[in-house]
Amino acid sequence: MAFIFSINASFVPLQQTKASLQRLYSKASLQRPYSKASLQRPYSNQILTTVEMFEFCHEHLKGISFTYIKDEEIIQHHNNKLLDRFENSVGITGTRSFHCFVPVSESNLKCFITSQATEYEIHSTPKAVQITLHTRDSIACVYDGQWWLEEVNDISDINKDVLVTFYQPRRSKDGF
Repeated sequence: MAFIFSINASFVPLQQTKASLQRLYSKASLQRPYSKASLQRPYSNQILTTVEMFEFCHEHLKGISFTYIKDEEIIQHHNNKLLDRFENSVGITGTRSFHCFVPVSESNLKCFITSQATEYEIHSTPKAVQITLHTRDSIACVYDGQWWLEEVNDISDINKDVLVTFYQPRRSKDGF
């Protein structure tokens, strides 16, 4: 099963960012003081890790604000972002035998058998419609190949499901 993601992308002008980082990391502001201090220390106490560098800079370079972010925090942030994306994604049936997927729109995918293939199939999923249910509402759904009317008894936000009571199944082929 494949998933469609809505990706919010943004960019930072690379040249300006590089220039800002180069000014920050220039010999006068950051590189020279910590390198010099590290080399003046005994061999067993040199600045070798990012934590040690952060502590030195935070303590000795007062004109610059430093923030240290642990690898675990970055990984956790990325995992949370991916979890949000997976929870909001919609599966597209019939795409299991494909290898390469190219988004065409929010609800359509070009599906290729291999990455190098030129022939493709378009698979789509209907856009989900957000509805608000309340207890005692009447709803209709297809269950076991038949249309049913139900009454909503309970709504579970935790499990993301609804407990219903079934009414009579449909009577004719064209209606309820």
